[in-house]
Amino acid sequence: MSKNNRIATRIISMILGVLMGVALVILGSVVKAETLVWLALVVWGVIVIIGNIPSLIYSIANIKAKGAIFDLIASIVGILLGIGLIISQSNVITFILAAYMIVFPVIRIILAKSAWAEQLGREILRIILGVVLLVFGGTLVGVGMTILNLLLSIIGWVVIALAVVLGAVAIIKIATSKE
Repeated sequence: MSKNNRIATRIISMILGVLMGVALVILGSVVKAETLVWLALVVWGVIVIIGNIPSLIYSIANIKAKGAIFDLIASIVGILLGIGLIISQSNVITFILAAYMIVFPVIRIILAKSAWAEQLGREILRIILGVVLLVFGGTLVGVGMTILNLLLSIIGWVVIALAVVLGAVAIIKIATSKE
């Protein structure tokens, strides 16, 4: 790729980063925090569904393999809980989904026996997300919605600053390279 094309690519990436930051600032300033929580839980439900589809497909394809039934049940439960979270953002559904995201990965780690470290590496993100959802999912409303709006605006400004600074550094680096 030529130097001009690489610079153009960095400029486009920088513009997209700034636009994403501006969108976050606008969301934090304009949209009600209750709507943001609803949107976050819907997105979380979609992520849970999408994250369980590969496990569902794998367990159906390898139904005779050891542990495939457990993976099949876990993926079906996960998909149903994701759908439940999209349909109803109640604290009960949030708590059940958080418990699911903690308990099933821990069981998978225990069942992995000798390969528990590898399984832990695959499951740690789910466990962390489950803990975050358990701790903050039902309490966001009580904590104070203005904090959520403020946090979103701050994140937006940080994204804008990072996009500009990192983009400018990359452009300068490309422009001064001897290629």
